[in-house]
Amino acid sequence: MKLVSIQPEYLRRDEALPFGVRDAEGRLLLAAGQVIDNEDRMAELRGQPLFAAEAESASWFRRLNAAMDARIREGALLHQVAAARPDLPAAAAARKALTLPEEWHEIVAQLDATLREIRPGENCRARVLAVHARARVLATRRTDASLYHLVYEAAHSTVKYSSHHSLLAMVIGEQAAQMLNWQQSWVDSLGRAALLMNVAMLRLQDQLAADDRPPTPQMRAEIEVHPAKGALMLQQCGLNDELCVEAVRLHHEAGPADTPLADLAPAQQLARLLRRVDIFSAQISLRRSRAPISPVQAARDACLSASGKPDEIGGALLRAVGMYPPGSFVELACGELGIVVARGRRANVPYVAALLNSSGDLIADPLLRDTLDQRYGVKGAVPAAKVRIRPPHDRLLALRTATEPAAGVLR
Repeated sequence: MKLVSIQPEYLRRDEALPFGVRDAEGRLLLAAGQVIDNEDRMAELRGQPLFAAEAESASWFRRLNAAMDARIREGALLHQVAAARPDLPAAAAARKALTLPEEWHEIVAQLDATLREIRPGENCRARVLAVHARARVLATRRTDASLYHLVYEAAHSTVKYSSHHSLLAMVIGEQAAQMLNWQQSWVDSLGRAALLMNVAMLRLQDQLAADDRPPTPQMRAEIEVHPAKGALMLQQCGLNDELCVEAVRLHHEAGPADTPLADLAPAQQLARLLRRVDIFSAQISLRRSRAPISPVQAARDACLSASGKPDEIGGALLRAVGMYPPGSFVELACGELGIVVARGRRANVPYVAALLNSSGDLIADPLLRDTLDQRYGVKGAVPAAKVRIRPPHDRLLALRTATEPAAGVLR
């Protein structure tokens, strides 16, 4: 059973629980439908980490995020947004279901709007939690498809670069944190830190991604101070997650390179992973001044510590995204060119949709290749800039569902 963290404010007195509430071990504390009818019981629950089964709570969180989004679009105040419940009006409930790319585009826009409005004196917590919860639900429900979309978009677009980059880092970082068997509260703080790490240079990061000129001395100075400035902004806007804030402050300072991960303070451990994910995500992203580097090279670099040696974080990252991440192009041993649609049973044997045959002709109906089969083994990565075709994403995302039972189980 997969657990997701839930915030105490989701529990309300005299309201039937929409899902079962569990402890960190998955033990049921209160069943779905039960009502908390006294303050002592409420205080007891709110005084401990709370969780829910992802399968049981995912639908409720999706509807909650939709309700919050509706209030944001209506111009509601932050306390009104935080008080939203998934009881959408008929018009919103009848809204056409979004495709996965459409949903990620909405989440990018939601994060971008949230980050631009973070300022002292305004409580940002509800909006940050809403974006984080919505992104996590989608990434958990469709991990490989989400990686596929985010990695592909990173290599082909600079639109809302900073927010897209942060979401890619969140998805990869939380996957790697789970590989490290971190406690859920650490994973939560890491995910929020990934979303918020560049809040103090959001506009500058977007500008640099779309500009082919090098940063000016003033820009470099802004880049230098953005971790500390960002942490201060988060403290001033009421984000009461000290581990997250400290990880933001330290995300360019991973601690001494030769210090084992377990010997670092919790915030330093989060910062070390976040820094590595930040660099990996940036390397595979397009900027006007340069093409993205090969995800294979980025993955290899990510496996190495600052001292140039493989380490625990590198291994977790490799297991999280694979040697050939979803959304990247590869050439197969048979001469076909394809795009990775899902991670495989090992880091170097992904599932690939073949797009061009060995003669370079377009394959009308893309073929799913399991690269564990030596006939279709990965020969090497292909830079995105050298691929002149646009993959039929909807068809490929449907094709990759055949891999779901095995995808993501990397050894």
